[in-house]
Amino acid sequence: MRANTTSGEIMTLPGISSFSLLQMRVVAAILVFLLSLVLSSISHAAGQGDVLGLKTAPLPKYRAGTTYVFSDGSWETVIKVSREGITWRNHRGSISTGTTDFIHKRFKWQTKTRYGYREFKQTTFLMSPPTGSIWPLEVGKKTRFDENGRWFDELGLEHRYDSYWSCEVKGTEEVTVGAGDFATWKITCKRYPNKFRATSKTREYRTWYYAPAVNHWVKEERDYNGYRENRMKELVAVLPDLQTFTTDENDILAIQKQFQNALEQNQTGDTNVWENFDQQLVIGVTPVKSYKHPGGGICRQYLQVLAKEGLPYEFPGIACRNERGRWSIPRR
Repeated sequence: MRANTTSGEIMTLPGISSFSLLQMRVVAAILVFLLSLVLSSISHAAGQGDVLGLKTAPLPKYRAGTTYVFSDGSWETVIKVSREGITWRNHRGSISTGTTDFIHKRFKWQTKTRYGYREFKQTTFLMSPPTGSIWPLEVGKKTRFDENGRWFDELGLEHRYDSYWSCEVKGTEEVTVGAGDFATWKITCKRYPNKFRATSKTREYRTWYYAPAVNHWVKEERDYNGYRENRMKELVAVLPDLQTFTTDENDILAIQKQFQNALEQNQTGDTNVWENFDQQLVIGVTPVKSYKHPGGGICRQYLQVLAKEGLPYEFPGIACRNERGRWSIPRR
């Protein structure tokens, strides 16, 4: 792997401590090394079956400003991380708040015309003790819970429902999606009308493939068992909010230019590195794959790694060149 290096403008301010030039060069070298390890693991993970070497996975941690783009063109952005939960805004402008445990739906949500609330509690049966959480993820862990929801339509009328969910960590699986190849935990859930009808026909089978590398699921399958059309979504890209890494507008413009240059000029596997010593920020962009879009254009799978104060954050994705020669992530 080769690295092309560019630097932001360096201005030393008295009384403000920052990384030394040597420290930043070391961070840049480590970043390139980490990128090579990630890309190497991607190329060798396929075909390993369930032996993926995944460690027990804790609950995901989200960073405000991060956007997740999916294969149906939809996307949602983390707009707030607090004790209450994670608040999201999607491509339609709808707002929802939930916990980091994504097998539970968001407990508060609002669209342009409707809003609602959900409550969850562990299911108890007379002859069976209650289950705990499936987190941290381990093969064979199970959980059962009740979902009680109420929502209000555009006329202000209240509607109520209840469901019963039974979930299990089935194992690990290598999954290929638009954003790349990922070692994942496979989590399956069954949904019933309520806990008293658990032996009746299942209303929904839902499966998530959770990738610890990106702290999010990379594939979601919904099988409605004949009640409605099935759905499937895959991760296309994870996008950073650059303003959470630097407040310098010139830096943001330089990082955007670096992204364009890396996808336009770099060979597959070659890393373009940009660094700013004052901001203690190093960014690497590596094209991973290139292929033709069904519409005739060119797309490239890439891995962007941002290291802030020595801590790396991975942002994989896919971008396609438009008619103006700009690279952009396909989304609504």
